[in-house]
Amino acid sequence: MTTTKVSIITVVYNDVKNIRSTIESYLSQSYDNKEYIIIDGGSNDGTMDIVNLYRDRIDVVVSEPDKGIYDAMNKGIKRATGNWIGILNSGDTFVSTDTLKTVFSLDWTGVDVIYGNSKEVGDFVKDVIASPDTSLLEFYPIYRHGSSFVRAELHKANLFDLSKKSAYKYGLDWLLIHTLYKNGCRFKKVDTFVEQYELEGTSNHPYRNRWINYKVTTSRNWSAAKLMILLKGIVFLAITQSWLYRWTRGFVLNYLTNDLMHCIPFWNIRRMFFKTLRMKIGKGSFVMKNVYIMMPNNIKLGTYSHINRGCVLDARGGISIGNSVSISHDVHIMTGSHDIQSRQFVGLFKPVVVDDYAFLGVGCTILQGINIGRGAVVCAGAVVTKDVKPFEIVGGVPAKAIGKRTEDLDYHCIWNEPFT
Repeated sequence: MTTTKVSIITVVYNDVKNIRSTIESYLSQSYDNKEYIIIDGGSNDGTMDIVNLYRDRIDVVVSEPDKGIYDAMNKGIKRATGNWIGILNSGDTFVSTDTLKTVFSLDWTGVDVIYGNSKEVGDFVKDVIASPDTSLLEFYPIYRHGSSFVRAELHKANLFDLSKKSAYKYGLDWLLIHTLYKNGCRFKKVDTFVEQYELEGTSNHPYRNRWINYKVTTSRNWSAAKLMILLKGIVFLAITQSWLYRWTRGFVLNYLTNDLMHCIPFWNIRRMFFKTLRMKIGKGSFVMKNVYIMMPNNIKLGTYSHINRGCVLDARGGISIGNSVSISHDVHIMTGSHDIQSRQFVGLFKPVVVDDYAFLGVGCTILQGINIGRGAVVCAGAVVTKDVKPFEIVGGVPAKAIGKRTEDLDYHCIWNEPFT
């Protein structure tokens, strides 16, 4: 049995629709030395009926009226017996069944707060990447509260300050994080996804969030530098949420990129346009006309690689193409999809990586989250649903290994035909 004990706290009130998924997410964790605490605010909608179905596998259950979410969290923290404490609110889930195992297989000696990345579920699933630069906590949150773990003795000595609820509203968790940072506590990022959460919620108010953040970081005192951060954030939101931004963005990324640029017969002009949109294009690489590109800013193309006509590059989840890669006509690289089991049919985006010297045959399809290994070959018409090993040749639907390629590769994919 692992020696580090982890206490997970779920607070809930009248959430019969979501509490089951949260409980089952905890119970599915492969990590063995854990403790589960559920604090219910006196639900009357059937929430406790669901909780009681799992009662024999939950260590602590409290159901009584409270003073809100932070009061409920404090009740859970006081009852925790683990070495570390994490909060998994009703409706939220761990990203993987191995989340706790991944985090606590590492040595956290000398660390007070562990934090990781998150996934945000709205109309699509968005990766929320935490910053490793803890100095930024001076100015704003760098991670999602539910994707963190705090040493138990530290959390018990630093509960959420209910006396400041009227001033900071739903920002008491950020107030606690900022206070721990200012008190010299040691924060460390784990490079993994911890929590998946619904976008809808009490803190989904971008303008109000920035104002609360300003009050927390200034302790409600004047700060010119932090005021500028507040104003810049407000201006950025105003611009990006306006109809003009939406139409301008659509005009550039859709109409210009895929209706005008693909007709221009000069690669130097197309290349300059794509690089202006922050597409990374290495020396000697070439993208032919009539290639449909979604989110060119999420594409990295190495040196001396060639992409033929009719290809679809769906880069919403990110596409990385290495050096000396040959991509034949009508290849589809898809990083976007949907969760077909989701009631909201939410979008899912995962990156595709194509390593050096890979060759993708005519009309093949590479699905999201796939890594095509160095020197690998995908035969014409294949549909790749799992990673392809280096120098492996795959074909069919779904693609399966049918051979091996020589590993002694040394060439460039060069194309300099005019007007293509």
